[in-house]
Amino acid sequence: MSIYQRQERSKEEVLSFFSQPTNRTIVAQDYEKVAPIEVADAIKLQNTEQRMVALRSFEPETIVEALDATLLNSQTVEKTQVRWDEQLKPYKHTYKDTYELYKILGSSLGVVNSWTTVPNIYIVKCECPSTQRLYYLYVPEEVAVNKDAIEAVAWTMRFNDQPLTKQQYLNLMYTET
Repeated sequence: MSIYQRQERSKEEVLSFFSQPTNRTIVAQDYEKVAPIEVADAIKLQNTEQRMVALRSFEPETIVEALDATLLNSQTVEKTQVRWDEQLKPYKHTYKDTYELYKILGSSLGVVNSWTTVPNIYIVKCECPSTQRLYYLYVPEEVAVNKDAIEAVAWTMRFNDQPLTKQQYLNLMYTET
């Protein structure tokens, strides 16, 4: 029920998910008392499917913040694109595009593993220039070790099944703009 609370579902909607009278009674009695699930609790869910559903109910920024991610590098590039106004006349639009590389300590995940230490997780944050939607993309430690946010986002792009280098990414980016 805490996942449904995080998703801001009404009690009536949640009740519609259950057909067994016993389960419906529990939901009817306890739903308002249950707090929304928090990131730390979602990560600790043992069931992979439940964990996935729970984590989807959070904005990526909330997860990064809750896990005390450390900013390793931030780089901003200026781009200029040709766009068209409502009368279909071209104009130049200049904007700044910022990339941020974060590290999340494996120990902050709350995962207990007696065989090995839980590895750190590295993510790069970038924004889609056309939709302004933020993306948080996983990058492996061997890429993040250089602490270069643009190199990290370049690694997420592929050409002939190979990751782009920073220079290839920048060349393509400026060609696109």
